[in-house]
Amino acid sequence: MKTASMFFTVSLFGLAALVNCCQQKALFELGVASSMEKVHFDKPHRFETADTVELAAAGGEYESFQLVVQGHRDTLRSIRCRTDGFEFDKDDGSSGHVSFNPVGYVRTTVVCDKYDSSIGWWPDPLLETGSFDLAPGEIQPIWVTVHVPRGTAAGYYYATIKVSTDGGGSREVPVKLRVWGFDLPRTPSIKTLTWVSDLSSYYGYRNGSPEAVQARRKMYDLLLSHRLGPGGNIELTDEEIGYCMERGMNAFLLHVIPNLKRRGEDEYSETYQKELKEKLAGCVERFGPRGWLDGKAYVYNYDEVGREHWPLAKQMYRLVKNVSQELRVIQCLNIPEGVKALAGYADTWDVYVAQYEKTGVQERVAEGDEAWLAVCCYPTSRPNFFLEYPAIDGRLIGWICWQTGVSGFEYWSPNSWGKNEGFPQLRGNWTANTFRNYNGDGYLTYPGPGGNPLASIRLANLRDGLEDYEYLRLLVELQGEVHIAGEVAGSTTDFTSDPGTVCRVRESIALRIEESLNRNKN
Repeated sequence: MKTASMFFTVSLFGLAALVNCCQQKALFELGVASSMEKVHFDKPHRFETADTVELAAAGGEYESFQLVVQGHRDTLRSIRCRTDGFEFDKDDGSSGHVSFNPVGYVRTTVVCDKYDSSIGWWPDPLLETGSFDLAPGEIQPIWVTVHVPRGTAAGYYYATIKVSTDGGGSREVPVKLRVWGFDLPRTPSIKTLTWVSDLSSYYGYRNGSPEAVQARRKMYDLLLSHRLGPGGNIELTDEEIGYCMERGMNAFLLHVIPNLKRRGEDEYSETYQKELKEKLAGCVERFGPRGWLDGKAYVYNYDEVGREHWPLAKQMYRLVKNVSQELRVIQCLNIPEGVKALAGYADTWDVYVAQYEKTGVQERVAEGDEAWLAVCCYPTSRPNFFLEYPAIDGRLIGWICWQTGVSGFEYWSPNSWGKNEGFPQLRGNWTANTFRNYNGDGYLTYPGPGGNPLASIRLANLRDGLEDYEYLRLLVELQGEVHIAGEVAGSTTDFTSDPGTVCRVRESIALRIEESLNRNKN
């Protein structure tokens, strides 16, 4: 008998596992694939047999895998999923603990000369549709996510997933879930930050209307459930900040000092500086008594400032600190030498993963500063969020953040949707390059009907890596310094591309956490 744990060892070499349990004769094959691999509908797959999907998760964690439907000669009509089981003792108020999202495909139509780019179909949007059809001979993955409520008792839980069609029969997949004896915190231990672009104009909502407010709340909910804070939005009201903090946001911006080069300007006007001082003084009065200036609220200085404007970055840092020493300033740089050149003129250094080793930012951390990591269209080195890059890249970010010891992670936009209109479909209806010729850069979500945003494979893997970060944090709290993370990511440039290694190391960490917790009880 082969179980899913055996399958995952196999599948991560590019295979999918065939589930041969069926309730009635089915006119399709059903396989299983890891959440850390991309399944292409137009490329052949080999299948291995498996009897049971095996998963493991902590309380408060989301754990995903893919069911892969492969049709034969006839079109499969109205493919749908349902589940029985997973009767958790605790309930966190969510509407359900198992979700099914058919994976949509985005077609890249341009080749970017800055990275290994190509034209073709790439799986990414996680659609919310009750059923779908499948053309003869095609392959279609269904993203399955299990959410374990916090406080769920440790042990094994069982469920059955049934995949049915109209006239094509059905198949059933047994699922065995091991719940670890610990919970992950709602608020991440590592700070995260992203900027939510305007949603009103995309959906045609009037700015400030109830529909527009609700759409933003839905985007916040989606991002925060994936451990990515939407605090980059300077228009966040006190009410919205409180709403997001209750759901896990741990960092937000009070103001973004503009990039003058992008404006074609060479100095900040006296009027702007006067208004900025007044605004920041008001922020100190509003947020200081709440304790939010102590590592939660930041001022974002001149983004990616170039050498010619380094004096301006210093000038604006001094302006902020003259308002209050409590105010913390983030400086994002894409020139590695900038950290040394601007030393003493930032409290938090936001540097790109691929440039971390070159910046010398470790010296600033030793002096008491913070360091954050980010990815963007530049540099294009892995890990990154391009559609053509491996799915595992998103997950590696959490491990690299841990290994480097940084305090935060920032991504510039989850929904820079460009000139797209409408919603992605199973196949197409989406322009992949919304920022220049970088396919996938600038968005980790997609718009959905009714103002409901859709997650992506890349966002789900980022969430899983940030959950892995919590495993490592808890293990260190219990056992002191550990070095096991190096098996997944030794540095920003030395990391595995094998999902099987991630699964094995994660399981080892969980077992060690449970052992320590059990010893502490005795």
